[in-house]
Amino acid sequence: MLKPVFSASVSCMDIGNLAAAIKEVECSAAAFFHYDVVDGKFNKCYILGDTVYRYIKKNSKLPVELHLAVEDPERYINIFSGYGVDYIAVHYEAMDNPKRVFQMIRSTGAVPVLAYRAETPPGRDFLTLANQCAWVLKLTVNPGFSGQQIQAEAIEHIRLMAEILRNNHSPVRIQADGNVNCGTIKTLYEAGAAIFTGGTSGLFKQGQPLQQNLAQLICAVGYKDKNEQPLI
Repeated sequence: MLKPVFSASVSCMDIGNLAAAIKEVECSAAAFFHYDVVDGKFNKCYILGDTVYRYIKKNSKLPVELHLAVEDPERYINIFSGYGVDYIAVHYEAMDNPKRVFQMIRSTGAVPVLAYRAETPPGRDFLTLANQCAWVLKLTVNPGFSGQQIQAEAIEHIRLMAEILRNNHSPVRIQADGNVNCGTIKTLYEAGAAIFTGGTSGLFKQGQPLQQNLAQLICAVGYKDKNEQPLI
């Protein structure tokens, strides 16, 4: 079993006290920030623009995963590339030519991440595309709305993705994003996810320090082997 890695969802942070929120994440065991951009078309809401992104890149040394839940990812890659990019997650459903999009991402100095909506199963080209990316981002809820329950089919998709990767000796890992908490994380981990995006129900659960929430998530996973090297 792979060592679990955690990212902090910026859309669930205290944007009004962003400097303190960034410091709290940096002082925790979270490996990177997860930055959602939703355009109101790919999903029926709007989340985060480039202003907060620029602030985080300027004021933190942690990597940022830019998650483009948008219909025109190439347009947004151009916009954000000027601010510095680490990882860019682009949706399978939004790409007509994934190879071109991945090349565009690499030209900015970033590494592509292959993303799938909760309802989208891996297709015949899953392995080929996944092997060109840092990891696979699998949504377990629809992007943009906190407090949703994990979709059961998304867990089955993670299990299928993990089986495909394992059977083909691929080192690519799977990231689960959506309603990750102490009651769900072990199921996601056992299905095959090894990277977890923490939001309001787990990592940013109110009433407790972030690091305490993270420690509880790690405990809930039940991971034992401490010799596994970190992903980032």
